[in-house]
Amino acid sequence: MNLKQTNVMFQLLALISASVFLRSEAGNYCPTENINSIPGCFDALKLASGHDYRKLTRDCCRAVYSVNSETCYLLLFPGKAYPIMMFRNICLNVPPF
Repeated sequence: MNLKQTNVMFQLLALISASVFLRSEAGNYCPTENINSIPGCFDALKLASGHDYRKLTRDCCRAVYSVNSETCYLLLFPGKAYPIMMFRNICLNVPPF
């Protein structure tokens, strides 16, 4: 590979890397007012994203379902956003409260 090809490959790799890391910046984030109004709900959703459903409550699931959009992403950790539909499915499949 000559120097010109190496330079083009490096720039292409840098562009792809930047688009992957900045993907969540352009995302459609869910409004969190209702989720934040339920004590402990936000933390319960963080745990649920890691398959720990013990703290998830009926009120928290109601707040998840109150989000109007089905295509938005819930930002739980810096740089980690999850589709709201994931949490709706969790609420449907968690054992009765």
